[in-house]
Amino acid sequence: MIYHVFKKPVKGQSGREVHRWYYYWVDAAGKQHQKACKGCRNRSDAENYIRTLPPPPDTAPGKADILICDIAKDMFIPGSAHVGRRQQLGKSTDPETMAESRRYIDKIVSLWGGLRLETLNVELVMPFLFGLGRSGKWKNRFLEILSEIYKEAPWYNCRVPKPVFQRFAANTKKADIFTTAELDQLFRPENFLSYQFYLFFLLCLSGGLRLGEVRAIRSKQLIFDKKILIVDGFLKKNGTRTDHNKMGNTNNPKFRLVYLPEMTMEKMKMWINDNAIGPEDLCFTVDGHPIRQEFAETVFYRALRAAGFIPASPQKEKAIRGKGRQKQIRAKLAPADGRKLVPHSLRYTYVSRMRRELTAAELQPMTGHTSEGMVDYYNRRVLELALAAMPDAALTAADTLFQ
Repeated sequence: MIYHVFKKPVKGQSGREVHRWYYYWVDAAGKQHQKACKGCRNRSDAENYIRTLPPPPDTAPGKADILICDIAKDMFIPGSAHVGRRQQLGKSTDPETMAESRRYIDKIVSLWGGLRLETLNVELVMPFLFGLGRSGKWKNRFLEILSEIYKEAPWYNCRVPKPVFQRFAANTKKADIFTTAELDQLFRPENFLSYQFYLFFLLCLSGGLRLGEVRAIRSKQLIFDKKILIVDGFLKKNGTRTDHNKMGNTNNPKFRLVYLPEMTMEKMKMWINDNAIGPEDLCFTVDGHPIRQEFAETVFYRALRAAGFIPASPQKEKAIRGKGRQKQIRAKLAPADGRKLVPHSLRYTYVSRMRRELTAAELQPMTGHTSEGMVDYYNRRVLELALAAMPDAALTAADTLFQ
């Protein structure tokens, strides 16, 4: 609808505050106007009242004919004006992000594409989401993309205030951590598909790395004389390596330095030398290609089973082979005690163990949980300055990681 009702407090004839019903509309210039709903005592009266009103004279020509499908038709499509504006604003135009966002747009259009944007309200959207058997994270992303439609609407001479949609709780259980005895139990080369994957996950734990970060490690990122790992990018699921870390972007890459235990550095040095891995080469590959994230996850679950964390069963064997949705697979592969042991548990374990020696402020730059980015890590002078800023206790903490 063009008009929208609302209630606001005003002073009555006695001077006391009373609540009256009003309605508002937005004109072609984007200016909001409001008037009283005469004689209306409740919302039902007010909504019936605005239905009797003629269209305001100052709305944009043809605005009533603009539908949600018209606004959304080119959104997140490469080469479109919408994507061009995102580039100008410094927002992500990554192909994966565009494809993922477009799937949400298609869903929104299939539901409400034939409606005018002003008719879309909380009462229509939220009950739909409440009835879905989706995660809170999925629903919040749906609402984020829906908000993008409201931002795109003014380019179609359609200015509609966005309703306030409440966010959903994530309801995601955090990964559990490993004890010292469990790390000894898990980190045996024979538990892993190959020695390469033993090293892969050892490095993941030793540096508190995300899967995408350890998949992206090149040999030149390891500074052996300083026992330092430079974390400067990650691999997307399609195998593309970025020039920034997962939570960063080209303008704010969020590079970081991490001290590694001496044991891990020695093993990595031998691995690089024995396999003649060049400075620009990835340290870990399969048949010359980057390791896929799903494959790395499968290898990790097999290692958990080999180490005795996951009881053997036909159902769990099927889950390990990746039959079904990732969320269902993880549920089936839960250890007998119900703990959530996943690759990200290694990062959680790293953080909890490093916190024994470091404050949260000292640890933040090493985990990437800070907004401060650094540039040109391969400039030796910048590297020396960054090293000078790191606390001495961080090196001691790294060497006690497995204790």
